[in-house]
Amino acid sequence: MAGEFAFIDWIRKQQKSGGIVAVPAGDDLAVLDWPTGELLLVGVDQVMDGVHFDSAVHSPADIGRKVMNRNLSDCAAMACLPAAAVATVALPRSVSMDYAKELYLGMKEAGEKYGCALVGGDTGSWDGKLVMTVSILGRSAGIRPVLRSGAKAGDTIYVTGPLGGSILGRHLRFEPRIELARELAGRGVANAMIDVSDGLSRDLGHICRESVLGAVIDAERIPVHADAIELAARTGRPAIQHALHDGEDHELIVVGASGLGATLVEIGRMVAGEGIMLRTGGREERLKAQGWEHGFATR
Repeated sequence: MAGEFAFIDWIRKQQKSGGIVAVPAGDDLAVLDWPTGELLLVGVDQVMDGVHFDSAVHSPADIGRKVMNRNLSDCAAMACLPAAAVATVALPRSVSMDYAKELYLGMKEAGEKYGCALVGGDTGSWDGKLVMTVSILGRSAGIRPVLRSGAKAGDTIYVTGPLGGSILGRHLRFEPRIELARELAGRGVANAMIDVSDGLSRDLGHICRESVLGAVIDAERIPVHADAIELAARTGRPAIQHALHDGEDHELIVVGASGLGATLVEIGRMVAGEGIMLRTGGREERLKAQGWEHGFATR
């Protein structure tokens, strides 16, 4: 691609001050005018070609949107408002300046939709595949962050939408549930939340462990996405298995009071004990987490 400094100069021209951004990218650090009395929430997420997307198939704009939206979905999971983000990009030497610009614009447009300015980062090129990382800053804005550890025995378990089959395209194009999360947390009815990035079975397990509780969920109540049904026809696995384990739906698991509204789907209850039980036709069996987990070499 063209020189790094030409790309950086182009990025600087995309940025402007405003809101909490007192000084955008251009100096060694951006400057934020952080609101007094607000909590700062910080997160980071990485995507890699061949793991989270396929650059031979997916557009650079979609890839950029995905890495930003993954971070925005984490903001939703804790009911905070995204405020600003920085990104690092390791670009293959073979890509063009136009490709790099589309990546940036995908991130920028996804963030701007939720008032999250992309205020800096770093770029480099190498002989490997595309790797991108976004670090995000969130602000509490008058609402206490919702933690995974806040669930109580007897709480209702909900999901915010249908699950499964995201690999057919929704893993690239999804909408972070920020407004809904803020509304629930603002009412004080969400005791614990997490976004479904690694699969319902694995992510609900995180809430169980952090809250030192178990869960019972009803297979018949779990909303199965049409994509899961289509994928099941290809894989031969039941659609409910895709809904339980696929991941990258980026819907929210919400644990809290009963009767939270028609926008949420009730799927079970938090209970004393540990682990997750799946109820099917009156029978219960332990549900093993089968969602995504990065592996490490053994020695």
